Amino acid sequence: MSYAITGLALLAAATLVNALLTVAVTKRWRAEMAAPAPAAAPQGPPVLAVREGDRAPAFTLHTARGEVGGSTLAGHAVLICFLRPDCGPTRESLPGIRRWAEENTPSGARLVAVVNGQPTDAGPLLEAVGPLTELTTTEPPNGPVAGAFGVRHHPSFVLLDAHGTVTGAGVGQGSLPAIDLLTA
Repeated sequence: MSYAITGLALLAAATLVNALLTVAVTKRWRAEMAAPAPAAAPQGPPVLAVREGDRAPAFTLHTARGEVGGSTLAGHAVLICFLRPDCGPTRESLPGIRRWAEENTPSGARLVAVVNGQPTDAGPLLEAVGPLTELTTTEPPNGPVAGAFGVRHHPSFVLLDAHGTVTGAGVGQGSLPAIDLLTA
């Protein structure tokens, strides 16, 4: 008889645990169903936080030669390139960046390369842009400079005039026609 009572007690305990778990799962499911749906991803191509005609946000580059502020670049046209070492479109954009630098930096324009990633991973990319500009910096994903311009995709480009006004901005290789227009 004691085996029967022990068995019934175990069966009752298992049934109680099952009922409690069912109640917990049901409450969680109801809470999930009542929560608002997440916002849909924006339609269309990715964009930056700056647009043509905007003033450039304040930013500071931490380069090998020291800190360089956006105000230091005033008086020069500036192409800011946001690049990522493991990005195919970044590598494909390098010839256009090189062409822009070769044709515009002799007249005073400045090229800035902001590499997203660890310095140890950025070596080959820094070697590729290093001869084009001394204004290179690496920063972690969503770093301060990328954050100021709203960069979420690579490569991204921002072209500033001598007064610090955005004259062009684009995301993706070939997205900034100004690079080709300025070198034509």
